[in-house]
Amino acid sequence: MRASIKLYEPGYLPAVIGLLQASGDEQALERLLPVLSEKSTFVVVAEADGKLVGLAAGAVVASTAWVSGVFGPDDETVERLVEALEATLAEQGAARIFVVAGNGATLDGRGYERVEAALFERAISKVGSQSSLERLGGRTIETRVWDDLRGMDEAKEIIERRVILPLAEPDLARRHGVAQPKAIVLFGPPGTGKTTFAKGIAGRLGWPFIEVAPAEIGAEGAERQAKLLVETFDQVLAVTAAVVFVDEVEDLASVRSEDRRVNPSVTNEFMKQIPRMRDAPHHLLACATNWVSRLDPAFLRPGRFDYVLPVGPPGADARRAIWLRYISEITDEQVDVDALVAATELFTPADIEWAARTAAQRAFEREHFDAVGHRAKTEDFMAAVENAKPTLTPEMIETFRDETERFARV
Repeated sequence: MRASIKLYEPGYLPAVIGLLQASGDEQALERLLPVLSEKSTFVVVAEADGKLVGLAAGAVVASTAWVSGVFGPDDETVERLVEALEATLAEQGAARIFVVAGNGATLDGRGYERVEAALFERAISKVGSQSSLERLGGRTIETRVWDDLRGMDEAKEIIERRVILPLAEPDLARRHGVAQPKAIVLFGPPGTGKTTFAKGIAGRLGWPFIEVAPAEIGAEGAERQAKLLVETFDQVLAVTAAVVFVDEVEDLASVRSEDRRVNPSVTNEFMKQIPRMRDAPHHLLACATNWVSRLDPAFLRPGRFDYVLPVGPPGADARRAIWLRYISEITDEQVDVDALVAATELFTPADIEWAARTAAQRAFEREHFDAVGHRAKTEDFMAAVENAKPTLTPEMIETFRDETERFARV
């Protein structure tokens, strides 16, 4: 069984002592035990079949990190322990890392250079291996993506408090016994910004954003789908830190029924990957769906997902904020914002953006072809609104409210 990598907790101490005694390193106990409880020491462990099989411990001095001990049953586990510890050390400001790895271990696969027989060195970064990210189509997200979510204040505040802060301030979270979220579900009608929220979380944390596409996996047969899931999450977990986004997650975990499109073996395999994500120290799984009631209830249980968060249509205040943002970018003319807010009750943020850009295009073409120099006015915005096809319907909004009552866990 492949080992799970976890953050060290005091309850692991007896198993750690046994591991160090069995390591053959006579100085390991003397070197590591005194520092395990120190705040300046960061430790990750490897666990397989309920047994502790590996350990990595290190500390940061200025911009240099020293990993004073790495123990694992094989090179792969040693590399994964070091990779997990790298993320923590990088968050503490480390730019270069030295690793003492005994038992003939090698860290060539992590880009380390051997300095001495058991001493390795390399530069590290917060986002981890670029090659792994490229294979997965991952990318870094600018922090402005979160700031650009204007008008969605209620959803932003919940996600900021419940998800981002415990991950961004792990020491403060531990001090108050707050568990870091490992997996969340975002639900709401199409176009309400679920993908943008997931990207915004990645930007705020400084973690790369990796999207897993169920449609690509679903193009294969059931046996191949399950294998692809395992391979995909193996690659995801090889990245030091990441927000992993699964859109339209119902394509992997829909309600069990006669007309169900998803093979149960695929859903079961996907559910097996969630504990692996939860064990990873610097990974967040964010799944999104338009209709949370279509998900398998077993998939949603609290042991798998920390929060089930609604991302709803913008209310009047939110629509006003969104309109004001685009109007300020597009025109300096006086615009009747109240009229626009009233006329766009069924609009998503994406719909409002489309209407605003259409009004800007109308003013641009008017000046080019008719030499009329003023920028977009109220009538341009209203014309764009009238020609738009809103994403939402009253039935969608009612369904969202009902699902929020039944499924939201904030």
